[in-house]
Amino acid sequence: MIYYLDSSALVKRYAAESGSDRVMALVEGDQKIAVSWLAVPETLSAVARRAKGGAISTADLASIRGQLNRDMQRFMLVDVCGAPVYGIETLIARHALRGADSIHLSTALWLRKATKSTVVLVASDNELLAAARVERLKTLNPSEERKGFEALPG
Repeated sequence: MIYYLDSSALVKRYAAESGSDRVMALVEGDQKIAVSWLAVPETLSAVARRAKGGAISTADLASIRGQLNRDMQRFMLVDVCGAPVYGIETLIARHALRGADSIHLSTALWLRKATKSTVVLVASDNELLAAARVERLKTLNPSEERKGFEALPG
């Protein structure tokens, strides 16, 4: 099983918010974690904006950047050019998702096909999760659901 985290889930690893405890349990366990390259700048941007607003200190921002870099060394990092986004127009037409969400959904679907594994899309975006379920992906919302996280360490 592979847990694919979109940016709304990945940011919970680095900034305290609803569902952060569940994302921490997921990424600190033995689960296979995948993210797209798109999630890296989206996550850095979200954290930097919090620092700019004073919610995160400059020292904490530097620490978060270091942790993100270490995490990317152990996570499965999926390039979003080429095959992962092939057919994205169909997904956009079917679900009317925002551009980044369409890329995340397309990447998770490609990952399922390429690895022949069960892929669980982890996100806090209900529109994205609904589209993922239509596409027959398993889903977890760390901000709302306990189900699916009980068996995780932590």
